[in-house]
Amino acid sequence: MDRKSIVIICAALMLATLINGYAIPRGNRCLCKKSSKKINIMSMEKLEIHPRSSTCEKMEYVATFRNVPVPMCVSPDLLQLKVLLSGKNHKLNHIKVIRH
Repeated sequence: MDRKSIVIICAALMLATLINGYAIPRGNRCLCKKSSKKINIMSMEKLEIHPRSSTCEKMEYVATFRNVPVPMCVSPDLLQLKVLLSGKNHKLNHIKVIRH
């Protein structure tokens, strides 16, 4: 190699050490964009609870219903959901609660 190419490579390596990286904000990666305020709790088959994580800062409740092909996000403020999670109503024992 000639002297010019060695100088260019050395200069590029020195400049590379001065460059600071920065994090690219990826936005909110939650499963639920919006939550349903009304549900038919008796047709619910399964409730999945996703805790807070590094990608989403809120707890998410995803419900699967009979005869509905797509799971639906449920608001955590629903009284029916609070009763289901407390275990006080024995009519709701058919619903599987999965905590991730």
